[in-house]
Amino acid sequence: MKITTLIENDTIDQTLKAAHGLSLFVETKNHKIIMDLGPNNIYIKNAKQLGIDVTSADMLVISHGHNDHGSGLKKFMKINKQADIFVSRHAFDGIVKKQNNDFIKIGIKKPRQRDRLTLVNQDITVKKNIHIFSNINFEQHPLGDDSLYIYEHHQYQPDHFSHEIFLVIEEDDHVVLFSGCSHKGIENIINSIEEKLHKSITDVVAGFHFSHYNAFDVKQTDYLQKLGKRFNDQDRSYYACHCTGDDAFFELKQQLKSKLHRLKTGSIINL
Repeated sequence: MKITTLIENDTIDQTLKAAHGLSLFVETKNHKIIMDLGPNNIYIKNAKQLGIDVTSADMLVISHGHNDHGSGLKKFMKINKQADIFVSRHAFDGIVKKQNNDFIKIGIKKPRQRDRLTLVNQDITVKKNIHIFSNINFEQHPLGDDSLYIYEHHQYQPDHFSHEIFLVIEEDDHVVLFSGCSHKGIENIINSIEEKLHKSITDVVAGFHFSHYNAFDVKQTDYLQKLGKRFNDQDRSYYACHCTGDDAFFELKQQLKSKLHRLKTGSIINL
């Protein structure tokens, strides 16, 4: 399996554009899968420079309904005429961010053409070795983002991320979890999926959503240190990106060392 980072907050090569968001191109033996599209259409230019043809993808998975992961959907559907598209049925709901006393829209627009869309509302097996998980309970943790809301039942409520889905691909000896932002808690997501699959995750490619980490907050630091120790006890590799946060990455690196890697635009993983 080959995983190429088409868009991430930073870049390994200044000729490749970075942006706050995420897009991954995953090549398996039988499929070409795009996980997320970033905040714009820059992923297309980066892909071309990296020798990747996004029109060859036969599957697209949008991890959740935030615009830094799915704003390129309309353009993607225009240039790629074959890919099956998987997105939560809640991904087009009224997703917003609270700033002072205002609610700013941060969602993605539902496309007019919907014949290729599968609106996911349960765990599904797409192919024998490709799974999408939706029914993962939300778990609050000390580094959560309390500015994220959703409009439902005629009022704004803290987002419980029912619009977040997760991709798992099995190939050879690898069981790889892909998570765009891990709003439901990265450890909770891993544990829940392992219980459902009855298999151990060998590799995690994800934004951990720890970018709000405050190193002077004892509770948060204690949480990260304990999480790092628990993760280090597992026979697993971690590829962190996007919303993980540099300070949180550094803290986790102290525990995980060579098990933890940092992805940037242009980064390639060969499994």
